[in-house]
Amino acid sequence: MYVDKKLGGVNAVQTLSRLNRTHRDKAETTVLDFANEADDIRHAFQPYYEKTLLSEATDPNLLYDLQRQLLDFHIYTEAEVDVFARLYFSPKATQDQLYAALRPVVDRFADFGAEEQADCRGKLADYVRLYAFLSQILTFTDADLEKFYVFARLLRRYLPTTRDELPREIQQNVDMESYRIQPRHAGKIGLDRGQGEVEPIGVKPLHGQPVEEIEPLSQIIRELNERFGTEFTEEDRVFIQQLEERLEGDPSLTASVRTNTPENARLTFDLVVNDRLQDMVETNFKFYKRVTDDREFAKFFLDWLFERFRSRVIGP
Repeated sequence: MYVDKKLGGVNAVQTLSRLNRTHRDKAETTVLDFANEADDIRHAFQPYYEKTLLSEATDPNLLYDLQRQLLDFHIYTEAEVDVFARLYFSPKATQDQLYAALRPVVDRFADFGAEEQADCRGKLADYVRLYAFLSQILTFTDADLEKFYVFARLLRRYLPTTRDELPREIQQNVDMESYRIQPRHAGKIGLDRGQGEVEPIGVKPLHGQPVEEIEPLSQIIRELNERFGTEFTEEDRVFIQQLEERLEGDPSLTASVRTNTPENARLTFDLVVNDRLQDMVETNFKFYKRVTDDREFAKFFLDWLFERFRSRVIGP
């Protein structure tokens, strides 16, 4: 199995456990993972190894709570749900007819603000996920729950979404040749024997827009610009990344950081950084000149660079 995206929790277990499927020609399995650390996968599987208990029951009444909360958004009526359900369960219904029945709901949703859209979409997702889970272990006598489930499941697909895209100038400045693939772990992942516990499925009280997560190299670019009035861009971020890769490829520098005190290791580190910057001067003269000409800038940047390098070598 090839894995090229982040996996976590039960999603990691469900995805990788597909390898357990039997076939007469399958002798063994291997996972080639480009995105996850072995410890993260071990942590995801551990609660389900050997014996797993549910810490408390999942409350089916949460479905009714979600229905009431979704009604408060006033983007659909119960009559519209009934019309959609009749179409959905009709063998003669077409996709165009289903979409036409959802069109007024989608139009009302489009008038919401970003936060309200995120909360509404999240509660729809909660209902679909919770009903799909509970319907496997319970027999519901309320047909309205099933009606709303098919309505919400298809409505989620048609709701408009906004996907932020990097500016074209940033995309053009990303140097793909500076990226490389290197093995981080090879072998089997062991699990501790014992009893695990998992939380019941639930819902969030409020769904908001996702919080922006800033990648560390982009963060230091932003801090340098704010602190020193510079105008560094994604091109400079790639330059810093290349500098870090060259530092990581220096075994003597790694040995120095491991065996010396931070103060002594820093002396060696600054010398090696200056040498690497000299080697890369033609790649980004503007950044090199700022480091060599501005003592305060150099101290701030090298302090940050040293702490990142040291945490990689000996841990935080």
